[in-house]
Amino acid sequence: MPDRWGAAIALKAPGGTHLLVRRYGGSELALWLPERLSPRQGEPFGLYLHPDAHAADRLRAAAMLRRGLGIGPPLRHVAYLDAHRQAAMLCIHDLATAGLPLRDVAAQLLPAWPDDWRSSSERSDLRRLSNAATAMVAGGYRALLAPRRLGS
Repeated sequence: MPDRWGAAIALKAPGGTHLLVRRYGGSELALWLPERLSPRQGEPFGLYLHPDAHAADRLRAAAMLRRGLGIGPPLRHVAYLDAHRQAAMLCIHDLATAGLPLRDVAAQLLPAWPDDWRSSSERSDLRRLSNAATAMVAGGYRALLAPRRLGS
């Protein structure tokens, strides 16, 4: 564990280690480090955020971790309002690529099943997100990398 993380309590468990990191003047951070993936002294480390219905929550938790540990700038220097939508798009695309039909994708992502699936707005929304994700994966992601214009 890097020294600059602060005081930590490491609890070994099957498959990895639970870390409770205490920073002066900050809240306690709880981390799960799988075996063979814990950061090494003096080396960089990465975070894997599972792309599921809770991806936006995971992104917020990763940002809190970075702030809590004092690691570099925030994940994005400006508020990114489409992050939740784009995380959902990529999740839908991944499930569709795995061979799931839209109805099964909906069963995994929607909190409640619509009364009439065929004419529901949820079905239309998922179809639009799926189409947008396909376009983004096919090269539309480059627009995210372009500099933003002021006032737009």
